[in-house]
Amino acid sequence: MLVLRDLVDLVLPVTCALCHRPGARLCRTCRGEVRACLSVDVTRCRPDPEPAGMPSCWVAGAATGALRALVTAYKDEDRRDLAGALGALLAPALRRAAAGPEARAALVGRGLLVVPVLGSPRARRRRGDVPLVSVVQAASRALPGRVVVAPVLVPTRVTRDQSRLGAQARADNLAHSMAVPERREPTVRGSVCVVVDDLVTTGATLTEAARALTDAGAAGVVAAAIGATPRRFGGGSRPIS
Repeated sequence: MLVLRDLVDLVLPVTCALCHRPGARLCRTCRGEVRACLSVDVTRCRPDPEPAGMPSCWVAGAATGALRALVTAYKDEDRRDLAGALGALLAPALRRAAAGPEARAALVGRGLLVVPVLGSPRARRRRGDVPLVSVVQAASRALPGRVVVAPVLVPTRVTRDQSRLGAQARADNLAHSMAVPERREPTVRGSVCVVVDDLVTTGATLTEAARALTDAGAAGVVAAAIGATPRRFGGGSRPIS
């Protein structure tokens, strides 16, 4: 019996999200290009300069080339059918963050709270949703034990577009721009939180999210992302390590 996805595919045949060839959401060639962006093992992300207060963060690979294009297709080119594929890429980093010493030390007797970061209000209006939430939900199914996906962060003020800002300007732009509403504080208080972004550039977003969660009473905060971008600011650069 045809299901809804089959009916949609009859009208709109599936094409590769990257090269647009018909037949698969991600063709064999493009899958290989995405795999080439991934690390052999999940790696620790350390931006340079590393923001004060940035949580320990684990990523699956380098946010360049096909991997960055895949995230862009999902978020901005209406390819929400890629949520499962991106969740599979995120899952190893999420597992590694949850298994780290910071999380283990605080997890005794408690479950894990997985917190997607905010998109900007401008981006949410343009897209009509928060695409990262579906990716995080897909990735969280791979975690053992009691896991709750909790989009508890809300904006406290308007921020500038980040795309052309350097590391310090991004940190200043995002400082105290997120909070946990009072009604959601009981969810966060005493919990271990894994804050999740899709791609890490300077670490400013994860740092601000961690501050907001800590202020709301989180017992510990670590982070995970699909990829991290090696960037050069102030004459220094450090790749994913």
